[in-house]
Amino acid sequence: MKAYIGLFLITALAACGGNTSHETRDSSMAATPEEVQYDTSLVANRRDPVCRMPIKAGIYDTAHYQGAVLGFCSSACKDSFLLKPAAYTLVMK
Repeated sequence: MKAYIGLFLITALAACGGNTSHETRDSSMAATPEEVQYDTSLVANRRDPVCRMPIKAGIYDTAHYQGAVLGFCSSACKDSFLLKPAAYTLVMK
C-alpha cells in the first residue's frame, strides 16, 4: 500500500514538473529596483540633484517634489535628497 502512495506522489510531482508552486512568474526574472529604468522625458530634471550625474545616463528611481517628478541615478541618491531636499540644487529641463 505504501508503495502505491509513493508511486502516486512521484507521478503527481512529475506531472507538474516538480513545481509545487502555482506562481507562474519566474522569480529569477524579477527586476530589482536598481534594474528598472525610467523614460528620461518623464522627469523634470536633467541631472541627479545629489551626485550631478546626467539623467540621460539612466534613471533608476524617482520622487515627487514640489509638483514635479525627479529622476535619480540610484535609490541612495533619492534617499539623500529626500532627507534634505533644500540642500541640493535642481537642474530642470
